[in-house]
Amino acid sequence: MNEQTPGLAADERDAVALPDGATLSFHKQYQVAGHLGEGGMGKVYKAFDPIMNRYVALKVMKADVPESEQRRFRREARLCGSFMHPNLVRVLDVGTTQQHGLYWFVMEFLEGRDILGAMQRGRTVPLHVVCEIFRQVLDALRYIHLRGIVHRDVKPANIFVTRDTHDPDLRTVKLLDFGVAHDAGDTRPEEDRLILGDPRYLPPEQSRLRGVVDGRSDLYALGMTFYEAVTGHHPFEDVFGEHHRVLLECQRERMPAPPSKFLSVNAEPSKGMAIDAFFRKACAKDPAQRFQDARVMQQALAEVRRYA
Repeated sequence: MNEQTPGLAADERDAVALPDGATLSFHKQYQVAGHLGEGGMGKVYKAFDPIMNRYVALKVMKADVPESEQRRFRREARLCGSFMHPNLVRVLDVGTTQQHGLYWFVMEFLEGRDILGAMQRGRTVPLHVVCEIFRQVLDALRYIHLRGIVHRDVKPANIFVTRDTHDPDLRTVKLLDFGVAHDAGDTRPEEDRLILGDPRYLPPEQSRLRGVVDGRSDLYALGMTFYEAVTGHHPFEDVFGEHHRVLLECQRERMPAPPSKFLSVNAEPSKGMAIDAFFRKACAKDPAQRFQDARVMQQALAEVRRYA
């Protein structure tokens, strides 16, 4: 039996049918509601989508950025638009402004805060909370690594804990900002005169020009973030006032103090040993000595959580 659209005559049904290759176009507007922040390539605004009756995050590329930066901006939009994972932000729309000639893309607007905000207030994050946040981040990393994508900028400012306005117990963690991500599927040459990423979290191989990175590089950066979240200190914070070359050299050569050094004197020794072992494995200088993928690191994190 042929299905028919109720209430329409045959000629009307034929009129609304779309043939293969048909093109639909419409005009879309976003109303800027405020400035949220900015990075090297673009500025992020809170905006309102009147058609969908929702707020979104609007990322607009800065004017007069180099062509290499423009390529990275467009690649970020393309990558994030293809994601289908609860711990990654999806791009909803993309375009250019005729008035200003600027590229932009729209993402879901998130309520909450990144974990950098909590640490900057001089507080550590409770271990059970750290373990849950990092479990979700590792889910996101496993997803992108299986697709041949390396984030290259994992750090506290890019780990966002959402707050649901209806369910206060719902906390979803999002890995943000793929502006410097490496996509193995993109064969176009990259700018090789720059070291991309935040020197405070870069693995040794990423701290060199033309360094070869893979998923284990992101796991190193997450290990450095773990140290900071658990202890309230960065392993190399004593050189933050120096030139960034000193920090990069520390990433390559210097062994950090064990995180247990900063734990409470009342902490049980086995807890400190578990945290130390997890960090030491995550941030081994040699990638071959690290956790070899996000799933293995996640399993080790579950062991640390036993001491929460």
